[in-house]
Amino acid sequence: MNKPAELTISLVVYKPLMKQLSETLQSLALSLSQVDVSYHIYVIDNTPESEFSAVNEKYLSTFFSHNDVSYIRKEQNVGFGKAHNFTVGLKSTFHLVLNPDLTMDKDAIEKSIQYLLNNKKCGLLTPYVTWSDGKVQRLCKNYPSVFILLLRGFAPKIIRRLFKAKLNKYEMVDEINDHTVFINPPMVSGCFMFFRTEVWNKCGGFDSRYFLYFEDFDLSIRVKEISQIAYVPEVKIIHHGGFAARKGIKHIILFFKSMMLFFNTHQWKWF
Repeated sequence: MNKPAELTISLVVYKPLMKQLSETLQSLALSLSQVDVSYHIYVIDNTPESEFSAVNEKYLSTFFSHNDVSYIRKEQNVGFGKAHNFTVGLKSTFHLVLNPDLTMDKDAIEKSIQYLLNNKKCGLLTPYVTWSDGKVQRLCKNYPSVFILLLRGFAPKIIRRLFKAKLNKYEMVDEINDHTVFINPPMVSGCFMFFRTEVWNKCGGFDSRYFLYFEDFDLSIRVKEISQIAYVPEVKIIHHGGFAARKGIKHIILFFKSMMLFFNTHQWKWF
C-alpha cells in the first residue's frame, strides 16, 4: 500500500476466558504487524466494577504499546452493542468490530484493508470463518424465520436433519464457498466486522436496544441501505464462541428477547 491507513478496533469483554482472550490478542498483534497501518485498539470491559476482572492496562501492555490501546471499564454490563458504540464517531479510515474469542490469519488485517481500498462501494467486509474443529461457520445468511431460528438453535440433531434443506438455504450453503467473493448477502453474523469507518459512523453503530444477539443482523441490514457488504473468503478467521443454547437459561432469555425485537423492527416471518 502506498499510504498507511488509519484503523480503529473495538473489542468488548465480559468475564472473558483469559487463555482464549490472550490467543485473540496475540493473533491480532501478529496480523497488525504484517501491514503498514496506524491503529488504536479500544478494549471495553463490561465486567461490573463490583466483580474481579483480570483485564487491565498492565495485561494489555503485554500485547500492545501503551499508546496503541485504551482500556475502558464500565460500572456494569451495558450490553455488547452499546459497549462497542463507544467508538462511534471516531475519526479513522477503517473500523474493526472484533470478538474476544477468535484467532485470525496473520494476513487478515492486510487483506481486509486492501479489499476496501480497492472496492470503494464496499462498507462492510465479512470473512471466511471456521469453528475450532475446522467445520465451516456460515456468517452469511438469508432472512430468517422464527421456525428456522428455533430449529437451528435449539432442536436436537435428529430433528435438524429432517430440515437440512431449509437450514442449508438459510445458511446459503449453495451460494457461499471458500474461494469466491459474494456481494450483498442478505445478512451477516458478526464476530469480525471490518467497516469503512464512515459507514460505521453513519449507521450509528449497533442498535443499543439489543443487549446481546441479533444486533449484527440488524446492523448488516441497515448497512446495506447505504453501501455494499462483501463476503471475502481470502480473509480467514477461527471462531471459538457461539451456541446460545449451551450457555444457560440467561442466554436463552436474552436470545428470545432480541429475536422478538429483531422481528418487530424488521418483519415477522414464521416459516
